[in-house]
Amino acid sequence: MAVPRSSARDLDRRKKLAVNKSSAAAPAVTSVSFKKGDVVSVRTPLGRLGPTTMRLVMWLGATVVSDTTDDGHLDVIYSGDFPRDHPFRTVRVAIKDVKFPAAASVENDPPLAAQGRPTTAGKSLRLLRSLGKEMRANS
Repeated sequence: MAVPRSSARDLDRRKKLAVNKSSAAAPAVTSVSFKKGDVVSVRTPLGRLGPTTMRLVMWLGATVVSDTTDDGHLDVIYSGDFPRDHPFRTVRVAIKDVKFPAAASVENDPPLAAQGRPTTAGKSLRLLRSLGKEMRANS
């Protein structure tokens, strides 16, 4: 069976799809600097999921106890009971696994809708009238 020949169009497409190896091999430089006392989230592998190769990974809260070093690691103390053998032990983690927690933004939140009138669902009219009289008497 004859092997189909590559056209110039196929070669050009392969060049466009090729990955630049020099950029992929370069370490990611983080512009975020962490200071001692910062509250951060740490990407923490907790275990394997059954016999598969999939891992259970969670972002756990922690506090930074060392400044950023040149080797790309930080010392942190987790906020909860982790590690289980000694919860207040400092743990060395890679900077690529650390991020600041997302701050709740007030500006982007939609305005709260006005409260609607309460419904009479599930209440008897007689009970509502008696409660209305009590409310007027108390006010």
